[in-house]
Order: sequence, then structure tokens, then C-alpha cells
Amino acid sequence: MFDLAERLSSNKSNESKLSHKLKTMLFYQTEECRSLVNESFRFDGKDEPKCVKNRDEEFRQIDLLNPPEVVIIELNASQDVVQDAQRLAHLLPSQVSVVIVGSEDAISTIRLLKEMGFYYLFWPVSKQECSDFMKHVLDNHEQHRGLMANRKSKRVAMVGVKGGVGTSLISSEVSRMLSFDKGVSTLLVDHNYHGGNLDIFMGLKQHQKRIVQKGTLISNIDGTYALGLIRKITPMLSMLAIDSDELNAQELKEYTLAVQEQALKNSSVMIEDHAHLIRNEDDIIKLLQQVDVLVLVFDATVSSLRDYNRLNQLVKKNNLDNQTRVISVLNSSRPSNSGSVSAEEIEKYSGQRATISIPYDDKAPQYVLEGLQIVKTKSVMALPLMNLVALILGEEPKQESRSFLSFFKKKGQ
Repeated sequence: MFDLAERLSSNKSNESKLSHKLKTMLFYQTEECRSLVNESFRFDGKDEPKCVKNRDEEFRQIDLLNPPEVVIIELNASQDVVQDAQRLAHLLPSQVSVVIVGSEDAISTIRLLKEMGFYYLFWPVSKQECSDFMKHVLDNHEQHRGLMANRKSKRVAMVGVKGGVGTSLISSEVSRMLSFDKGVSTLLVDHNYHGGNLDIFMGLKQHQKRIVQKGTLISNIDGTYALGLIRKITPMLSMLAIDSDELNAQELKEYTLAVQEQALKNSSVMIEDHAHLIRNEDDIIKLLQQVDVLVLVFDATVSSLRDYNRLNQLVKKNNLDNQTRVISVLNSSRPSNSGSVSAEEIEKYSGQRATISIPYDDKAPQYVLEGLQIVKTKSVMALPLMNLVALILGEEPKQESRSFLSFFKKKGQ
């Protein structure tokens, strides 16, 4: 016999379990916001969120192996809500639903945050309005729908204009700095097939690329299979590097891209080491459509500068809306007396100065062989590399030391 009282009791119990299931965290700036959010959760019979002060170091303490499912961030004290949200985005796992609380009453703010995959709760707000809003967010998260679907890893492509300019070294340093020093969940992707030295720059011993077989269809790659191809170096740093005796470089590239798509939600930043593989306009167009930041690496030689100028012109031609941020890196990979062009000649020929200039350090190979992070040494390369990471994350770079200019001064004399 159908027992309505029992069914209602059962439904009520299930709703209670559902309401307590999601783990929520609040990063607050004011006691007023903290108090109202807690009251709205208690009003609906939900567990109060874990509340911590809105500070960068607190975001870096988020347990990526067991993260909260919904994060509320108060930005009422912010001078630019969108800019601060972009700065914090890389510190949050991609699978987390994010609610920004702010007092900027602008359609552009709502639109830009929506594009980032963030909800926006306009302040001031009543307890009932906050309650209804959070119900909507929690329901969407439970059903794996809503704005959370827009959140993916920030993709950064490191492109060497030719071989031997130090792209893989820079990729490894940036990846380790993001994960070790910035607390960012990072996936390093190796696009150098049938070779490459990325494992040496990463300080990995007895490293072997994951071998894939020709019989595995790209269409059959799912999240579980993709994770099996990714090597976990630390809880915050992973690496995707595949090889095959049966697949050519183009097939491996397509295979890697398919695995990347499955892994986008498992890291906050994806660093892709393309070395010298991007050569023509079609490659540039595809890359601009896929990545958020494009880093062009070149050195102070005539041949490198010519290749840089050619690729840079293709980038400008196909990035008219500036949707992809472009950073140019002049990496002095050889002693000053081996250089062929000066800083002034580079600027005159390309029409612009390099965004980041990394001076030569003859001790760099020794640091690499010892498995050291260059940024942890006293190398003259350290500060420019730190500033490159800052630019990628949207942070303010530190003032460059003028010592690295000595190379170019000598060339200009």
C-alpha cells in the first residue's frame, strides 16, 4: 500500500542530505557579507560555508585533492572586480563553481564574469535574495550545468621561433614556478614528439614518455583514459608527454590535443611546449583559437630575429581582436660576444621591444643538470622568469634589474 507520509518523510530526508552534501567556502572582506551569507545558509537549513579572509595566501591553501565544490568570493572592497577575479581565477580548481560578490553595477562586469564562468551576486543583497541565488548555484552544480561548464584551464602556448632558443627550458621553469611557488595546479604538455629534452629541464630521472598505440581511436579518449596518460610529478604539477613507434608527429599532435581536451578541467593552467613546431599561418590560426596566452621565444641572432618577425606578423594579422594575449621573450641563449644583433636593432627590425628579456648565464646548464630551479638560484635569469610568470597570471611584474642590459650595451658600443 502506498504510504504518503512515509514517502514525504523520505523525500524530506533526501533533500536534507542533498542540502548538506556540497562543500562551500566563503572568502570574505567584510563582516557584513560573512554574516549575511551564513544567515542565508542557516535559513535554508544548509551547513554554513567555511569562512576565511579574502587573501591570496588563503586561496593557495585550498586542498586541490579535496577542494570545495562552491566558492564565494567577496570583492566589495575591489577597485576593479573583473581584474581581481581574473587574478584569482588561476588559484581555483576548474571544477569549482565560483560566485563573485561585488558592488559594481555594470552590464560589462556581469558579461565578462560570465565569460570566465563566474556567477555575479550584486551587493547589497537581502537574505532572501542571497538564499534564492545560492539555491540556483547549488542546484546547477549538482546537475553539472550552469556557468561552471565555462570554466577551463588557462592555456599558455610556448612557441620557439626556431630550434635552440630555450623554449623547453622556459616552459619547465614557468611550470615549476606556477606549481611550486604560486600554488597553481599546472599541466605541462610536451609537443616535442620522437625526442626533446623537457624531462631533463624538469629534473626528472628515468623518465619515459607514455607510449600510445595506433589502434586507439581518438574518438574513444575519455577522462579516465586521459588521466592514465598524464604523469603526476607533484600534487600540483602534472606532465603529458606521449610517443609512439606507429604514429607520425601529426597524428601524435592530434592525439595530444584530444587528451588535453579531456584534461582541461583537472588543472588551472596548462603550459604547452611547442618548441619550434609552429611554422605557418595555419598553425598560428589554430593556436590563436585554442590558447589564452601565446609566448613567442627568440634569441639575439639574425636568423632567429627574422623567424620571430615573420611569426609575429602572422600573429598580428590573425589576432585583430587581441583575444589572445601575446608575450615576446628575448632569451639570450649564448654569450654576449656570440650575439649577432643589439636591442636597438631588434626594436628597429621588429617595430617593438621584447616584453621580457632574459640575459645569458653560463651557469644555467649546471643548474639544469643538478635539477635546480633557476629562479631559486642567484642567476640573472631568475627575475625575468619570475616576471614572465607574473605577466601570464595578470600580476604586476617587478622592476627589472638593469644588469641584464650590459649585453646589449656592449653590442651598441
